[in-house]
Amino acid sequence: MKSIIISGILSLSLVALSRASCGGGYAQCGGKTFSGENCCISGYECTYINEWYSECKPATTTSASSGSTTSGQKMKYVESIYPKGTGIKPVYQCINPKHWALTMDDGPTQYSDIILDLLKKYNIKATFFVCGNLYMKTSNPEWARIIKRMDDEGHIIGNHTFDHVELPKLATTDEIISQMKQIEDALYATIGKKPAFMRLPCLNGNSNQTVMNTLESLGYNASVNCNADSMDYANGGDKEYAVQALSKQVANNNSVISLNHLLYGGATAENIIAMMTAEIEYMLAQGYKPVTMEECLGIRAYQ
Repeated sequence: MKSIIISGILSLSLVALSRASCGGGYAQCGGKTFSGENCCISGYECTYINEWYSECKPATTTSASSGSTTSGQKMKYVESIYPKGTGIKPVYQCINPKHWALTMDDGPTQYSDIILDLLKKYNIKATFFVCGNLYMKTSNPEWARIIKRMDDEGHIIGNHTFDHVELPKLATTDEIISQMKQIEDALYATIGKKPAFMRLPCLNGNSNQTVMNTLESLGYNASVNCNADSMDYANGGDKEYAVQALSKQVANNNSVISLNHLLYGGATAENIIAMMTAEIEYMLAQGYKPVTMEECLGIRAYQ
């Protein structure tokens, strides 16, 4: 009898030790480079964030499709609360007149981290339309690090073509597809997501049927334009001009999709932060809610 009791105690102890190795609240519980247990303590579940990172989050009954982990526990895959879009259309405004979507083009660049730090300070989620062969190449490890940081911190990432080329100027449909797919592949390899939003370089191509049909065939639902252009690429980051562009939309009680760049002629860490800070503080003072393009349009940002 004693041996049975001792055996039972040992078994319970081993179970307890096994459970103790499971992640606590908001601890990492999975991902490509993760070497711990793919499980969470009671009341939490291992939630898929991207192929590199899964996290123990409070258990919920409203999660999306699931897959199994190596331990047999179900891993919940986070999906957007918004419906998938249909077709493709150029967009210039949000559906809610008091929403402000801050969008930034041409990244990643050497200024990405200071912009991300600023957005974190104000608790603002932005939308970044990125390239793969402009200021920073996809072959550079910094490209993937910055993209992953953008995604980890809740920002939306859209396609801005691989080489930042004006799509109507390309000779063939295959060239358009190549420009889009190279970025898609790089993003999927980094964050496990394929964008449904894009922005045309130089905002050129919305009226070109070949371009729009090709983008639609690739699964894109929005060609994102803007109604408040900071013109930072032309004026060296003039914060007064940027605020004036915003104020024109505010005066008409319009929603706002603003356009900034992560690098431009004459950019310095000081003036890029000064301009962004002026824009943020102005829009918050006007009672606008900063949103991602996903919330702005009310449709899913990823395919």
